Order: sequence, then C-alpha cells, then structure tokens
Amino acid sequence: MPPLVRFILGHVVVGTAAGWTLLAALLALDVAGLRSLIANSPDGALAVGMLALFFAITFGSAASGAAIISLGRDDRGGGRRFRFALPRLAEAKVAVSPRRPAPVLRAGGR
Repeated sequence: MPPLVRFILGHVVVGTAAGWTLLAALLALDVAGLRSLIANSPDGALAVGMLALFFAITFGSAASGAAIISLGRDDRGGGRRFRFALPRLAEAKVAVSPRRPAPVLRAGGR
C-alpha cells in the first residue's frame, strides 16, 4: 500500500475512533435525553447504527482533511513561508498652512 494512502487511512481510523468515543459519551451521559429516546424507540438499533455511521463519516473526514492540510508544514513549527514584496510607499510633498489656535472658552459663556 502506498505510504500516502496508509497515512490518510490511519487518520481516518483515528477520526472514526474519536467520533465513536464521542457518540458513546453522548449515549452514556444521556445528553438531551438521546439514550432514553433511542431506548424507547422501536427502531433504536437503526438509530444507533445511523449515528455511528454518520459520526464515523464526519470525524473520519475531518481527521483526514486535517492530515492532508498539515502535509505541507515543515518540522520547525511553522507552515510554508510565502514571500512577497510589499510595494514601497513614495513620499508625497504636501503644503500645510499653519493652524490658528482654537478659541479658549471660559466659564460664564465668554
């Protein structure tokens, strides 16, 4: 098996395991009455199966996407360094007239 495929499949497996762990925690803690709803449903096994499938797809895809995005990074902690030159600013000569001081307002209206 090519190393890149093995790399991606490894991350998909890890993401799927993370998704199923989260699903197990949600069911164990009965978040929002989810476990009770599934237990009282005649199609509870189908519901758990669909949840497991979609958690696997979601978390497996997220893990493989994060792995693919991180492929371009180097080991020094930074990502790719894109170097581009900013345009230099030119000096502009502007004529400025002297400012008059603002009038001082005193208490009492004068």
